[in-house]
Order: sequence, then C-alpha cells, then structure tokens
Amino acid sequence: MKNLIILLSLVWSCLATSKTIPIEDFIKPSEFVTVSISPDGSKLAGVLELEDRDKVAVIDLKSMKPLSAKEFGEKRKVRNITWANNDTVLMSVQKIEGYLDRKGKWDGIYAMKFNGKNSKAIFAPGNTYGVSIIDGMPNNKRKILIREAKRGGVHNFIYDLRSKKSKMLAMPADKYASAPSLDTKYRPVVSVGFDLDTESTYLQYKTGESKSWKKLDLAEGKKEITTYFGGNSNEPNIVYILSNHDAPTVGLFKLNLTNGNLKLLYRNDKVDISGSIENAENETIGFTLVPDYPEVVWVNKKDPITLVYKGLKQSFPGQAIDIFNFTLDKKQMVFRVSSDTNPGEYFLLDLSTNKIKSLVKKRSWMDPKEMAKMKSITIKARDGKELHGYLTLPPGKDPKNLPFVINPHGGPIARDYWGFNPEVQLMANRGYAVLQLNYRGSSGYGLDFQQAGYLKWGSEMQDDLTDATMWAVNQGIADKERLCIYGGSYGGYATLQSLVREPDLYKCGIGYVGVYDLKKMRTCGDTAAKNGKRGRDYLTKINGTDNNMLREFSPAFNTNKIKAKVLLAHGEDDVRVPMCQLNSLVKGLKSTGVDYEVMTRDEGHGYQDPKNRMDFYSRLLSFLDENIGH
Repeated sequence: MKNLIILLSLVWSCLATSKTIPIEDFIKPSEFVTVSISPDGSKLAGVLELEDRDKVAVIDLKSMKPLSAKEFGEKRKVRNITWANNDTVLMSVQKIEGYLDRKGKWDGIYAMKFNGKNSKAIFAPGNTYGVSIIDGMPNNKRKILIREAKRGGVHNFIYDLRSKKSKMLAMPADKYASAPSLDTKYRPVVSVGFDLDTESTYLQYKTGESKSWKKLDLAEGKKEITTYFGGNSNEPNIVYILSNHDAPTVGLFKLNLTNGNLKLLYRNDKVDISGSIENAENETIGFTLVPDYPEVVWVNKKDPITLVYKGLKQSFPGQAIDIFNFTLDKKQMVFRVSSDTNPGEYFLLDLSTNKIKSLVKKRSWMDPKEMAKMKSITIKARDGKELHGYLTLPPGKDPKNLPFVINPHGGPIARDYWGFNPEVQLMANRGYAVLQLNYRGSSGYGLDFQQAGYLKWGSEMQDDLTDATMWAVNQGIADKERLCIYGGSYGGYATLQSLVREPDLYKCGIGYVGVYDLKKMRTCGDTAAKNGKRGRDYLTKINGTDNNMLREFSPAFNTNKIKAKVLLAHGEDDVRVPMCQLNSLVKGLKSTGVDYEVMTRDEGHGYQDPKNRMDFYSRLLSFLDENIGH
C-alpha cells in the first residue's frame, strides 16, 4: 500500500507539458549566488556568476537600479560578502582554476565603496588555506572580524580598516583546537578540538568574561564522536551544542558555560541535525534537519523571527526558507525561497508592515512549472536495512517503464538532499527517471549508518544501489531493459563497481572523476599523500589493507566482468582522484575488450570551464540516448 501511495503521488507530474529545455539553461552559472542588505536597508550587494569569474553588483533598493559592478579578474570567485557600513562592501576573493587542482590561491579580503570606487585588498594572506569574513561589525565603522586558516590552525582576527592592522581575537584553546566560536558580544566561548587517536572532536568552553578554558570531552575514548558549537541562546552563558556522543544521530544540547551542565533538548532517531536559524541578534532560534524534506526544531518559539518564519512557510507552501541578513535597525530582513523545482528567489520583508518585495532570482530563465518534482522514497535493502533517497520523474510522461538512471552521490561520506539539482533536472527533462539513493556509508543518517559502509565499498554498498534499482523496476517505474548508472568521484567508483557486480543489470555506466583502483588510493592522490598517516589511516578504516580484497573491490582489476557500455570523464589536474585511477581502469578495459570511451580535460576534480561542462553533458545525454533511449 505504501509503495502504491508513493507511485500515485508521483503521477501528477504527468499532467505537465513536456518541453525540451536547452542544456545551457541547466549548466550555465547562476545570476545571483548570494546577497546581503546594507545596514541602513538602502542597498543590496550580490554575487553574480559569470562564465569564468564572479561579479559583485550593488543595487539601489528603492529604484532597483544598479549602482556599481566589480570583477576581480579571470577565474576569481567571491566566497562571501557582507557590509562593513552603509558605504563599504566586504568580500573574500579566491582564484579558482578547477576544484581541488594545484593552481588556485587566495587573493584575500577586499573592501569596495558601494559606487564601485576605491576597491582594494585590505587583508592579503600568505600561505593560507582560506580567509573569510565573520562579521562586518556595522556598529563599528573601523573594525571587522575575519578568519584565516593556515597550517598552524584557524584563527579569528579583528582588522582595523584605518590602521590596516590585525589583532588575533583570542588564541585557540590548544594546538588541536579550531578558532573559537563567539557569543553575541564577539567574545570567545567555545572552541572545538580534534583527538587524533579517537578521531573525535571535543570542546573547550568558557564564559565570555573568563580567561581560562575548560575541557568537555564527551567521546570518552569512543571513535568518531562529533561534538561542536550549535549557536548562542537568548539566555546568559547558555549555548547550544550538537553531539552524537550518546546516540548514533547528532542531537541538540544546551550547555551551561558556568558549570558545564549539559542537557539534551532534541534528537531525531533517523537523521542528524544539519543547520540552524538565527535572529537579528545572532541568537539561534531553531535548528534544521532533513529526514525526507526540510524540517525545523524551534528552541525559541516566542522569538518574533520564529513567528515570521512560520508565516513565510504558510505564504510559500512547499518551499524551503533561508534567512540571509537583517538591517541594523532590525526592521528589514532578506530571505530566500527555494525548492526542488525552484532554483531560488530572494525577497525583502519589511518587518514593521509585513510587506514582501521580490529582489532577484538565482536562475531567472528557469520556470519552476517546467521542472520535475523530487519525491522522497524509502526502501528496504536485502538485509533489512532502511534506505532513503529521492526519485525525480520526467514531466509529461506516464511514470511507467521509463528509461532509468541511478545516480550515486560522491563522498561517500556525504548525502543527497531534497532541493533543486540542475543535473538531475536536465536528465529528467530529457525523459529519464533519476533515483538518488543515500546508500549505507552515507553521512547524515547517524554514525552507525555511516560506519556500516566501512570495508563495504565493493559489496553491500553496491547491493544497496542494486536493490534501489530493482525497487524502481518492481514498482513499474523503470524499464528493466533500459537501466543506466552514473556518478562522480566515489559515485564514479560505485558506477563501475556496480557494472562489475551486476553485469547483466545495466546497459551503460558513466564514471565521472571516479576512483577505480583501491590499491592506488594509498600511493596516488592527496588523501594519502597530502594528509600523511592520517590519510592512510582513513583509507585503512574504510577499505582495509588486504590486497586480495582491494583487488576484488577494484573495477580496474575486474573489467572482464563488465558487459555494459562505458563512458568515462576525468580531469588531468585532479589531485583528489588523479589520472592514475583512470589509466588503471583504461588498461583493464582495453585488455578485456569492453566498449568504452574517454573524455579528459585540463581540469581538477570536476569540470568548471563552461565549454568543458557543455561537452560533457552533451555527450552524457547522447550516450544515454544511444544506450537506453528516452
């Protein structure tokens, strides 16, 4: 009965009229990636994506006319943006050649007048992993808060815009601790450390007035326990902590900074808490989680923004709401609305009149009515383990005997969420049913579920994908003669290993920047090389060191079992999954006569260049058409 209900709930998508949308509409950059309102509410600064760089634009909110636009050069990306005062926009800028390649670097933090003049780098880091703006501190026209990640750790600084001098806000609690999290008065209160032996995090905490730190190690010797800062409350010396020390999933706790008392407030037995909602005072009022669709757990139900948020949910049913920032007088708020079919639209809410004004859209050229709905599904694996995922069906088609693509995510310590996915929408628009499964080993469903994937890369994790595919077949949604699998990174591994493990199930497989030789992971790639012993220990934990098992679970050594057509795409400058992985697989494919083709580009771990992305997705669609039709 449950499966029948799921199927019937999907039928509505057939009522829409199918329209072929150009590939470019799905892969071209977003117009507005993020936005920030000026402290006085008169201007909006936004980051726009161009083909090879980002642009910062400032808009007059009364006339909605542009006041200025600024680019920072070829391949420069703006990582975050805020206001220092009513006249000055702040942004951190990074040069990006390709994701996880060898050529990127941080330019630093820039300040720019709203009219585009006097743009200059105010904080140029040295050898750094990244810089970001914590707070523009609009109440203080001279100073801002920034964060810099270096080999010696992550540190918070107060930077003086006039003197151009920076001062460390507070030393980390110890050498393994992160930059301290701050209370609403910008005082360090919590620092998260990492225990190398247990691979668990622990807390150092103190009140804002205190100079000495106290340690709170909830792991107590247990492996891979996560404990971290969740936000400030509206109560003095009370903060929120997120931790899974006492249960598989990450729960919500209240920590008293004065006496160290910890109290459990909420836990979902199915998924971890994944985010938070803050009011204008930087107090956390709610926490978000996504068991199937986005949900909120409120910790301050009486806060005015809590009531506002609930009202917005009623005004925008079926949409996710994200609050961005407030004006200094707290009378105006910028928020974003998005969903599985809506790429995102930014609005301005006048909190004194409750009037809403549309500002800008992420992808104005896309019509949500033409997009495919993403529905949550739950299945049982062959061993009884409950698995969750998302099914997207092509609009305008009867959901029966469809050509089908299962799309395993990368990681594998990651998960798929409900929301707008251009890649999935592209395949659905071309007539393909797409299933994204959070197989065992995925994160977000508790530590036990994640650890269930250790040493199971080539076996049970692949069985989960097979079981999900057969679920779609048995439901009558997927045509058993028209099945394909496509994934990137770990998903690329899962694709080829599924072709090895189930040679008669899939007609084709598409591996994108994938891992194919588990033995080479220990000698080729930055997981082991860059992270040293820690990286090698991680590989041992997830895949072991038994050479026989590593060969058995490596597609490169088992190509003689593959019957499906294979398409491979890889980046020549990929440091996470270098070309040695592709070369090892191709050697095996050649020796066993598998029908395959290869696309390589001067890219990192995933294609960034618009032309290369166009080439890849054009070939992906034609490859699907050739092998399973639409």
